[in-house]
Amino acid sequence: MRALCLSLSCLLSGTLVVGCSSDTTIESFTGVGGELGTGGDSGIGGATIGGSGAQTGGITTGGTPSGGVSSGGTGPTGGQIPTLGGSSSGGTGIGGSSIGGLATGGGVTGGTSGGGSGTGGMVTGGTTTGGASTGGSGTGGVGDGGTGGSATGGTSDTGGAATGGKATGGATTGGHGGATGGAEGTGGGTGDPDRSSGCGTTSSIVSGDGQTINVGGSSRKYNLKLPDDYDNNHPYRLIVSYHWLGGSANDVSHGGVAQPYYGLWDLAEGSTVFVAPDGLNNAWNNSNGADVEFSRQLIAYLEEGLCIDKSRIFCEGFSMGGSMSYAMACAAGDIIRAVAAHSGGPMSGCVGHDEPVAYFMTHGTNDSVCTYPQFGVPQVNDFAETNGCTAQSMPTPSGQEPSCIDFAGCQAGYPVRACIFVGDHTPSPAGGWVPQETWDFLSQF
Repeated sequence: MRALCLSLSCLLSGTLVVGCSSDTTIESFTGVGGELGTGGDSGIGGATIGGSGAQTGGITTGGTPSGGVSSGGTGPTGGQIPTLGGSSSGGTGIGGSSIGGLATGGGVTGGTSGGGSGTGGMVTGGTTTGGASTGGSGTGGVGDGGTGGSATGGTSDTGGAATGGKATGGATTGGHGGATGGAEGTGGGTGDPDRSSGCGTTSSIVSGDGQTINVGGSSRKYNLKLPDDYDNNHPYRLIVSYHWLGGSANDVSHGGVAQPYYGLWDLAEGSTVFVAPDGLNNAWNNSNGADVEFSRQLIAYLEEGLCIDKSRIFCEGFSMGGSMSYAMACAAGDIIRAVAAHSGGPMSGCVGHDEPVAYFMTHGTNDSVCTYPQFGVPQVNDFAETNGCTAQSMPTPSGQEPSCIDFAGCQAGYPVRACIFVGDHTPSPAGGWVPQETWDFLSQF
């Protein structure tokens, strides 16, 4: 059984909670022109930035972000979240979606970029053993100097995921979604869905906020969102989305700092059940494994009452929510298929582990909370080693586009991907590319 987990840990709507350590004691201070006020330093676990403190550096619409944010605004990093200055969409996909090229059901034929041409790269497949592939997506040639890209093969909700994977030759130095040596055929699994016991049953479980489950004598809360046309005979993907430090399930499920469920609800188009758990004291300290146990029991409860594909359970989160996703990959690799950790770290702990879990990471080079590369990089490298991948250096981004890398040599079905961007501690860096990148990674399974 596998699950997806999403989270934003260090942000509150209107406030920023700094919490990339093991303690979550919070003290407040105000931001004045990007400087800390007189409220004092934070505790080991973080501090809250109130008001509208802005960082210097700025960003111009249509230009290139310098890692800072505009002054005077309110947003996750003390100012306004940078807006996309422009994007190139390139060609159109046939049998899939293509950014900067033409996807023909599994092959990327190239495309053009601003400053170079994409050479593309071929995937090895795009067919499933139990259903038809949708063709995959090619991302080649977007961004300056893009020399290729990646194709994800294809997915089928009715018959499993395609056996394709990343393009073998795709590489970019700053283009959107570029891979620098992705392993052929590493994305996705094959076979029929692993139907949970709730398939075919009539359940009282419905969408709603503030629902509770008893875990070890404690009442734990969560928000649940089912597809509008939920079918109790259809096995659905399950994504567990974790909030950031100081955040809540409501922040994740209703949006604000980020789009609802980190932008994946709209992209899922009715294919996925989403759940947003609430952390104790708005944090994911995971003391003695309590939050992992909560997550396990919540997943088991949903599997019993809903029709879930147990082979496609995922976790996603931002900041401390990203760290909780990492903790789930460490402690629950027997049920979690893949995770997406945004600007996270090790704050929720990690037990010894040897189960492979597909791993996707995003992180800003100017992160002032979960500082890069001390945070984020060790965690993605951990699962690159666990998944048998070849060690890689992180790419160096420039401009608005992220620089992404697919680790080579990973165990089949357990890819590892990292996207690094120029920017601060935010789930929504300039360009709005994170949701699509995350969805492309998770939906390949």
